Amino acid sequence: MLYSPFRVAAPGPRLMASALPLRAALKQGALVTASNWPVVVVEFALWALYELALGVPVVGGAFMVAVLLGFNVDGLLGQGVRETADLIIGSLSAAPVALAAFLAALALVAAGGLVLIFIVKAGTLAVLVEGGRAGADLHRAPVHLATLRRASAWSLATVYHATRHYGRRAAALAAWLSLAYVCIGGLSLAAIAFGFRLAADSAWANTWPVLVMLATSAGVLAVTVANLVFDLTRIIVVTDDCRIGEAFRRMRRFLVGDARQIIGIFAVTSLLLGLAATAWILATANVALIGFVPFAGLLVAPIQAAAWIVRGLLFQFAGLTTLSAYQTQYRRFASPSAAAVSFGAPPAWSTTTRS
Repeated sequence: MLYSPFRVAAPGPRLMASALPLRAALKQGALVTASNWPVVVVEFALWALYELALGVPVVGGAFMVAVLLGFNVDGLLGQGVRETADLIIGSLSAAPVALAAFLAALALVAAGGLVLIFIVKAGTLAVLVEGGRAGADLHRAPVHLATLRRASAWSLATVYHATRHYGRRAAALAAWLSLAYVCIGGLSLAAIAFGFRLAADSAWANTWPVLVMLATSAGVLAVTVANLVFDLTRIIVVTDDCRIGEAFRRMRRFLVGDARQIIGIFAVTSLLLGLAATAWILATANVALIGFVPFAGLLVAPIQAAAWIVRGLLFQFAGLTTLSAYQTQYRRFASPSAAAVSFGAPPAWSTTTRS
């Protein structure tokens, strides 16, 4: 019978080797992710199910609007999940109890689904951590199948044991992230509401667009920072097998000591994702034109479905590459004892024995 004992290592003061150059770190992350490609499929499936689950309260809200206000359900559901949710909130503003029920259901599904997703993602991240340790110098070796196999750590047993081991900490981190989203959203709405009241005075009416832009920009920046801190913290939790508080302290040292590399990885991957999103939007718009062509319009649905799958897989691959690159830099930044093993040695947490 196989099992995976987990050991917490004691911290150590000594620093490891200097950080990899940006290109080498990204190459290492991409190769480790490619070596463990089932992780990409699993995470894509997780987010697809999450988006499907988010649609359930929206559909319920659509029927609520149809019953209370006499709207056409087909017209509501035909506008997309996000547009439908906006229309439901606007329509239910005159019915506070119904609006509160809809928002509570949406928040419950969103927060609960996020917690479940990141519990499973702790297991997939553990696969990348183990693969990165097994193929520590993958960026130096020529790219071929034998090289990629060296960093392959995928197995359902690894995901299962890591999910059980890190589940509580992953759930706590996801809960903190959800709380951060709520606080950021609340502050942004408060700032916009304050700007609206300020704009009611004719002397400050011209400041309304500026305040909305500043509040929106600040909210986007705060969400970006929260996501970065969350990703780095959960990487350290899985890499060092430590508590969240200790991982946060180590994350702060890593973020300050290796800020240039972290910002470089974040900037490059964000730019690539932005270009990919722009290309996908343009391609989708061009495909939509086919719908007006007789008979050829039948191909729109399968083409759009295939494009959605390809886009999702590519975006998940880019995100996991970023996480793996962060993890590579962190292992070189941390001391051998703080990282639980020396660079390139087998991971302590996933040691497999027979009973």
